Order: sequence, then C-alpha cells, then structure tokens
Amino acid sequence: MFQSLIPAIPSWVPVEEMAVSVALVFSLAVVFGTSDRTGPLLARLRRRFVVGVPWGTVLTIGLVVCVYLFLQGGLEHPRDPLVLPFRSWSYFYPLGMLTAAFSHGSLSHITGNLVATAMFGPVAEYVWGHYPRKRGSHAFSSPLRNPYVRILVVPAVVFVVGLFSSFFALGAVIGFSGVVFAIAGFAIVQRPLLGLLALLGNRVLSLVVSAIQNPQTVALPKPRVITPWWANVAIQGHAIGILAGGLLGFALAYSRDRWSDGPRLWFGLVAFASFQGLWAFYLPRSGGRYILFRWVGTAVVFLLAAIAVLALTGEYQFAHRQLLADTSVGMNSVFDSLVRTTALLAIIVLTIGLSGVAVPYNAAPVNQAETPEPTVEVRDYSVGYAEDIPDGYVGSVQLPVATAQTDINTSGVIIASDRRHVWHTVVLEAELANRGRAVVDVGGVGWRKQVVVNRTGWKPTGNQSVYKVYLRPRGEASTLGYTSEPRRAEPVIGGRNVTLRPTDEGFEFTVSRQGQAIGRTPVPASGNNVTAGGITFVRNESRVLARLNETRLTIATRSERNNR
Repeated sequence: MFQSLIPAIPSWVPVEEMAVSVALVFSLAVVFGTSDRTGPLLARLRRRFVVGVPWGTVLTIGLVVCVYLFLQGGLEHPRDPLVLPFRSWSYFYPLGMLTAAFSHGSLSHITGNLVATAMFGPVAEYVWGHYPRKRGSHAFSSPLRNPYVRILVVPAVVFVVGLFSSFFALGAVIGFSGVVFAIAGFAIVQRPLLGLLALLGNRVLSLVVSAIQNPQTVALPKPRVITPWWANVAIQGHAIGILAGGLLGFALAYSRDRWSDGPRLWFGLVAFASFQGLWAFYLPRSGGRYILFRWVGTAVVFLLAAIAVLALTGEYQFAHRQLLADTSVGMNSVFDSLVRTTALLAIIVLTIGLSGVAVPYNAAPVNQAETPEPTVEVRDYSVGYAEDIPDGYVGSVQLPVATAQTDINTSGVIIASDRRHVWHTVVLEAELANRGRAVVDVGGVGWRKQVVVNRTGWKPTGNQSVYKVYLRPRGEASTLGYTSEPRRAEPVIGGRNVTLRPTDEGFEFTVSRQGQAIGRTPVPASGNNVTAGGITFVRNESRVLARLNETRLTIATRSERNNR
C-alpha cells in the first residue's frame, strides 16, 4: 500500500514490516538509553545466565521450530503444515504421542506459543539459574553445578513435560501450549510479579509479531461458520500444564526454602487464568454445538488460586495465630504444616484426576469405529463424507462409570486410519456448505497428499439444498462420496409440484400432480430452457425460473459452485 504512495520505493521492499521493526527498536533504545537501571539489569542477567542469555529457552524454541520446519513440512508450506499424523491420537500410535506437544496446526499457532515461551521461559530459567546460588557452592564442582548442564536441564524438563502433556491431555491434541502453561505456572509460583510482567509482555510482543506477519487486513462482509474461540481451547491440557508447572515450582521452593508472598501469588494466578481463558469450561454436543459453563470455570479459578496460596506460601496470618498466641510456637508450626500438606495433596489429587480422565480416550479402540462409505483411499487413510453419524472417536470410549457410550453425532468430511487410530471430522458440514470446497491434507513422515472435497448443489425455493459431495485426491479421478435426499420446492404452479433430485449426471426436476409424476428433465445449462410436465424451466446463471402460462417464478438457486 505504502509503496504505491511513494514511487521511489521498490515494491519488494517490506515497508510496513520495517516500519514496525524500526519503531520498536527506537522505542526500546529510548527506554534503555534514558534509564540508569540498564547496567544493573544486564549485570544481574550475567550473574544468572551464561553471558546473560537464557540459552535453555533459546534451545527450546529452536527445537520446536525445527519440528515445524522439517517434520511438519513448514519449510515448504510455512502457513500450511502437515498436522494430522502428529496429533496424540492414541497410546497405540507412538509417533503422535511423541510429537504432538512439539507440533503445531498453523503458523499463527506456533507463533503464539513461541512468543509466550519467549516471555515466560526466561523468567523460569532466571529462577533456575545457570550458576548455583547456594552459599559456598561453586560452578563446575559437580554435574548439577555445571552451567552447561544446567542449561540443558531446561530443554530436558521441557521435553518431559511435553510428553506428559501429550500422554495425559484429553483428546487428540497438538501444540506446545501445555508446556507453555507449565512454564508460566512455574514462573508465577516462583516470581509472581515477574510472571505478570511476562503476561503483559506476551500481549505486547504478540501485537508486534502480528503487525509484522499481517501488516494490513482487508475484511469483507460475508457469511462464515465460526466456532467459538473457547471451543478450540484444550482447557484440560492447559490445566494439567499449569498444575504441573506449579508442582515443579513447589519442589524448587521446598528445596531452597524460598516461598512466594501470598497476595502476589494469588493475584498472579487469578490474572493469568483470567487472561488465558482457564475459566472456559465447555462440553461438545451433536451438530457442532458447544455449551460454555462460565460460572463453573470462574468459581474454580478462585478456589484453586486460594488452595495454591495455602500450598505454596511460607506462613499463614490467620485468626488461629490469635487463638494460639499463648501456646507454643510448635503448635503454630504443626498447624501451618497441616494446612500446606492438605492443600498440596489437593493439588496433586486434582492433577492426577485431570490427567486420568484422558486415559480412556487415549486407550480407546478407535480403529474399530465404522467409517462412512464410499471413501477414497490414500495409503492408510480413508477420506469420506457423512451426516449425522456417531462420532467414531468419542463413541469408542467406554467410561467405567457410564452404562453406555457417549452419544455424540457428527457431520462433515471424515478422515480415518486404522493404523494411526485416527477418526476425525476435519471439515464440518456447515463449513463445507458455506465454502462449497475444502482441501484436506493427509500424510506422514516424509510424505503428504491433498484430497479436494467439493459440494455441488441447488436449493429449491422454500426448502433446503439438494447436493452431492465429491472427493478427489490430487492427480486422481473424483469419487461421489455423498448424495442428499430429493426435496420439493414450496411453490405450487398450476396445481403442479416441482421436486429437485440428484442424479448420476447432475440434477433434475420432477414435475408431479396429485402425487403422480407427469414429467422430468435435467436442470438446463445456463442460457437454455427445457420443458417437463407443462412447465418450462429457464436457466439464468445461478437461477432457474419456472414458467407456466402467465406464471413466472424462481424455482431453484444454485447453492454451491457446480464444479469438481
């Protein structure tokens, strides 16, 4: 845009991106150049980090970027990585379990997680430190006091937490966010105020990255199928992440006997949970619907923040200290220990409980679920389309406390793979109806193939669409995957009804009177007209007019693009 306003600037120069970058650098230069705290800050960083750099965070970010670029094919398709084979589908599919936590669904997905890692990671690593802090200890005097070993501890712990988030997340998840929440939980437990600064910094850095990636956006009013943002959040995976991070923070605090201030910790946890949507408790329902229990999530956030304060702070200034003022100090210590232990056990039990609910799903026999027919086959994948059938992933789960399987139906483009234990609705019915076309990617390590899905149809006046769905792997012939039921147009013309039917060749009109068919004809090509049962059908691009004597009205409109 700006290049066109200034002809001297070549069109290939990224003016908008450069403007954001220069403004950011100038702003930071002014801040640090006018502050007398820059020197002490850099000196403090060098005391905690090797040459002042959080190398563990850098290595972690590098690992995730390498998975995206080289394993998921992001180097060739930066905005469209291969996703399906790297989800945590099942305990019987090791590849997905090992890679899910370090893979991502899109460029914006990995960008958001790495921005958060860049903010919270240095705080957590600063608490850990590359140099031992215990009085009298010296670097290199033992393996765990070796700064380079301590650097490697960071990505090692991240890897373990990532596996934990894959093995015990509910559903076939993908993404680094469970680990990010663990890092953030550790940082907030150890340094609540620094954690809050990292939370605010995350918002600012996200804005900068977004402005560079998408300098300008053109918004057009058009119908869209939008899933609520909270229905796309792996709330259980985020919850076990922050709980795991909090427990790691407790372990370090216990080993160093350094505890956080209660009010600061409480506010840090509540603010983080509020900003990051940890209150968004929801349940899926059939037909792509979701129910949000906002009140439950909000109450749980405050309750857990209070329990965390009891478990993770040093002393409790409660009324019991007044009641026990004349007793021995030992009784106060016993009471404090009892409160902390009870709260800590509550957090541990909650973590185990939230993790345990994922086990039936990850161990479910998904490969035994029925797939829609007909399908197209791409190696071990089957791609098909169906409407209102039992969800093969959810329906495969047998819960010990339930007498029947979870009853959730689904409609849309479905991908299944027995070998990978995949059964997934990749494109919802409403989304395909709105767009008319979808492209889905299947693949594995080192290979990838696209399947094009087209929905073509007509909408009889006053009724729902009549349509067919075609499936076509790239470079191959199309397969008819689904045909809808015939539907009758609402208008009655000269005592005649018009029904629109799908056929092998396309679509046709059937004219009937008093329930008896008196004529039928294919939908005419654009600009042509045909006659059946005394009614003349006139095609004008995306509309078909019905004409009988002096009556003329629209009998059908094209609902999707009729091409394959």
